[in-house]
Parts: sequence; structure tokens; C-alpha cells
Amino acid sequence: MAPKILHKLDQHIGSVNAGVFDSTGEYIFTGGQDKTIQLCNARSGRLVQSYDGHGWAIQDLAVSEDSSRLASCGGDRSVFLWDVDTAQVSRKFTQHQQRIDCVAINDSASVVVSGSFDKTVMVWDARSSQRTPLQILKDSRDGVSSVCLTGAEIVAGSLDGAVRTYDIRMGRVLVDELGCPVVSVKSIASTVYTDQQTKCLLIGCMDGSIQLFDSCTAVSLAAFSGHKCKEYKIRCDANGKMIASGSEDNFVYLWDILQDGESGKFSFRLPGHSGIVNNVALNPCSSTDDSKRYSMVSTAADGSVIIWE
Repeated sequence: MAPKILHKLDQHIGSVNAGVFDSTGEYIFTGGQDKTIQLCNARSGRLVQSYDGHGWAIQDLAVSEDSSRLASCGGDRSVFLWDVDTAQVSRKFTQHQQRIDCVAINDSASVVVSGSFDKTVMVWDARSSQRTPLQILKDSRDGVSSVCLTGAEIVAGSLDGAVRTYDIRMGRVLVDELGCPVVSVKSIASTVYTDQQTKCLLIGCMDGSIQLFDSCTAVSLAAFSGHKCKEYKIRCDANGKMIASGSEDNFVYLWDILQDGESGKFSFRLPGHSGIVNNVALNPCSSTDDSKRYSMVSTAADGSVIIWE
């Protein structure tokens, strides 16, 4: 059954560039062109809190595992680390030279990673008062569009067409050349194609393709298509069962990883937005808890946020 609109929110002014669930799946953070972050209750759609401090548009958000810390980044070349309960900034990182497009935070909220149009990935100590990054990764030949952080590994997608996996403990980097600008990377665990749980990378590119790779072997497990991604950075997401993506044709697209893995054809194309859908995020609990009616959030250039059930 196709997801339906549970709530359509219009609390932002201008494009909404980022939207994420907290780890409980009960709350949603959104941010965008109006420089503000909004925290909403996923069940009711009610605005709970606003976070103000950025001087330019917000490009990305990341939440810690215990939902106590929120990282945000944007056009002001700054990464903010927020205390979620007090809506106060606890740390601010400012060494990037250009717009920061992506941010990630580890489970313990001790490390923050940011990627910028200045072609660098920076690693920050979120617990010390140190103002300089722990590490600066300068391998990208173009802007860094997406980062994810899993254990001791940092995965960075770049507009130069490569995905770089950094093993921080071993001090080495693995480069996968895709030949097309990468706009979205996501690490997931899936049992769909093997008997055992497999660590996978979901990679979205600016040729309109989404691919699922085995992280260990770099073998492509499946490819998915149908959405439009030619000129804008469109983020996709997955939860082990479903893949979701925004699109430049104003729709949200959904694929079933198992059923659509061979054909690549989408299962659902969802209307609701009247502008480019920049970002989608699946509820982290919806694949294991059927009671989570609010299963996905999407954000768009028309200023709207949709919570889907």
C-alpha cells in the first residue's frame, strides 16, 4: 500500500534542504533557506522548538544516537553542535573556507564530521575545547556533497565522481570511482541479498541513478532508477527494506529493495510537493515497528515538509 500524507507543514520560509528523524522516530528536525531549524512531533506535526543561530541557509542536519545532540551546517561555513533540550549551541566549528554541504555525528556524539564545497572533509572533537579539526582530509578534487560515519570509517561522496572510505584507525583510504557526481551516500545493514547481515552503501548520483553496493567487496548488488536528479543535489535514504528518494519532478519515489532490486523500477511515485524534493528520510524505527504510522519525511524547495504514513 502506498504511503499517504499524514501532515503537510509550512513552518519554513523558502527551500527546506534537510530533514531527519531523531533515533526514537518520534521527532523530526528540519532546516533550510530561512536559516532556522524546526523540531516537530512526528505523530501530531506540532512544532516543539526552533533553533536559531545560523547566518546563512542550512544545508544538512545529523542527530546523535541518544537524540541529545544535533549537528547542523550551512552556507555560513560553520558547523553548530546543539544541545537539543536547551536549544543552545554547545560548540561551533569554523575552519572550512566555503559552504558546508554535509555533516555527520557518531553514536556517542564525541566526533563530528563535515564536508564542504572547499573539497575537504574535517573531523572534529565534539568534547574538547579545541578549535582546530582533529584531521583534514584533502583527497577530493571537487566539492564534498555527502558524508556518513560508521564506527572508525568515514564515507564521503564527492562531485568529482568518487566515493572515498577512510579507515581512521588504519590511516588508509579506499576510492571507488563512479564516473558521475555523487550527491548522496548512506551506510545501511541489509539481509536482503545474503543470508547474513551485509554492510551496504547506498549511493545516489547526478545521472539519476541509485546503487546499492556491498561495502566489503565494492560489488554492486542492485540499481534503482525513475526519479530525476540532473542539476540539483537530491538525497536518498534506505532502511534495509525500502529505498526512498526525492526528485526534480516534485515527486517522492520509493523502491522495495528485494522486489525492485532486479528491475530497478520504482514501486511508488508520491505526489504532494509543488517544488523539487531535496531530501527524504525514512523513520529509523519503521522497518522494525509496524506501529510507527509516520514512516517518512520529505522536504522540498517550495518550503513544505511532508510527514508520510
